[in-house]
Formats: sequence, C-alpha cells, structure tokens
Amino acid sequence: MKKNKGHMGSTIKFKSKEDRNLFMNDFNSDSEILKIFNSWNYKGTYDTKFIDFESVIISELISKKIITEKNFIKYDYSLDDLHLCLHDNIKSLDQSEQNQISISFYEASKKIQDMYVKFISNIISPIFSGRIHYQVVPTFRFHFPNQKGYEWKDRYHTDIMLGHPPYEFNVWLPFTKVFESNSMRLTPLNDSVEIYKMCNNNFEILAEKCQYDNDFISHLSSKSSPLDMKYGEFIIFDPKCLHCTQHNITNKTRISMDIRIMLENNFDKYSREYKTTGRKKMLFKPGYYFSKEAL
Repeated sequence: MKKNKGHMGSTIKFKSKEDRNLFMNDFNSDSEILKIFNSWNYKGTYDTKFIDFESVIISELISKKIITEKNFIKYDYSLDDLHLCLHDNIKSLDQSEQNQISISFYEASKKIQDMYVKFISNIISPIFSGRIHYQVVPTFRFHFPNQKGYEWKDRYHTDIMLGHPPYEFNVWLPFTKVFESNSMRLTPLNDSVEIYKMCNNNFEILAEKCQYDNDFISHLSSKSSPLDMKYGEFIIFDPKCLHCTQHNITNKTRISMDIRIMLENNFDKYSREYKTTGRKKMLFKPGYYFSKEAL
C-alpha cells in the first residue's frame, strides 16, 4: 500500500511576502460567480443527443484498446458498469489519485476534443454575457468501486491552493449517475472560507490537516455533501469551494469531466502571475492553459 502525502508540497509557493500579499488581494476579492448568479453555484442541463459525450467516450475507450466492443456489449454499453470489463491493474490509483485510463484521456482524440468545444460553445458560453476562455485540455476522471493503490484519504482541496487564479469558474459534469460515495463532495463557499480562516489562509497547513488530522477531516465532511447528479447535468461553482473525490464503495463506476473557464476580461484583474505548481509550470493565460481564442 503506497503512502500518500496528498497535496502537501504541491500547494502554491510565493516568491516573497509582497507576492503573498498580492495573492491575498486576489483571493479576498469579491466572488465572480456571486456577482453573476447571486449564488456560489449554478446548475444546468444539456441535451445528450446533441452533446453526446457517452458515445465518444465509448469510442475512445475502444480505440485506446481499454475495452473491446464484444466485451462491453455484455453490459449493454453501460458506462456505470465499466469496471466489470477491466483488469484490476488498470484501475489502480497512483500517488496523484489517477489511474491509467484517466491519464490516457489527457491525449484525447479529435472526436473528444470537438465534442468538448461544442459543449463549451453551445452550453457554457451562452450562460455568460461576456466571452470566455476555456481550459484547453479537459480533465476526465474514471473512479471505480474500491480502487486499490494507496491508503485512501478524502483529499479536500481547491484549485486555487494548487496555483490557479481565484477568478476562475469550476465546471463539473458527470457522464454516469453520481451519488453517495461515487460522487464528488462539495463544500459551500461560506463554509470553505471559514475553514481557510481556521488554517490562517495557509494552504500547506490546510493540505497537512486534510492528510493527517482526522478531526479536521470529519469537520470538513460535516460541512460538505456529495453531489447527486446524472448524465446531462452540470454544475458551475466558485473556485474557493473545497471539494474532494471519495473512496467509491458503491458498485458503480463514476466518469466525470472537470474544466476551468475564465471571463475574457478577468485576466486583467491578476495582481500577480499564476501558473501550475506541477512540473510544467504552465501559465494561466490565453494560449497556454486557457484557449487562445475566446468564445
């Protein structure tokens, strides 16, 4: 069983006290989503016949030789039962809470990418009055029942603590029915802000508590709840909202996609430079992490 440090060591680093102050200026700015929706989240739906993610995901799984059509047809092409077609080794999690299938989808086909852009341009962009930039490569997640790989923890986090700008919007959508432990737990904005204060707005302290402090984790769990959603639904939420993937103890696979979007004019609000905390150190600017062109 692999030991895991969660997000410890991966949180945003500051060059100086001034850099941290500039970050806190952005972090404490008024919520962008509250300005638009008067709520910390927005829930919507889309026509799955028009935006048919399910078909392109199945096609991608077959083309990547993760499944065979002959094998999958036994389960009526149900993505909820995908785990029944797979060997344990391909379902196992690595230190970053990823399995081989999720990683393989970072190199998605043109079909997947075209469907993704269709979703952004036809469903997400019209919600906003201004134009938006979107995450170039969407993040697909495959979570299987009782995955093995390391000692499981509910790794509560926000993208902001991993280097993302506080002006983003998080978008999350499932491609299977999600409920109870096979879903993402999400903490309301006000509760998340109070939890930051408990950690003196120090993300490394927060990451450590989320990894080792069971009382703190229990407190977080009492403030959060799992999303109960189905294919064809999506949620947009404030980037300060703490969330986590749970240990899936249901008998159903969860497949979802999470993306980040930015209003075209919000890049000018940055008080400092933002980039990913991982190996690539990618800038959160158009033409880098975000699409070059706005929709």
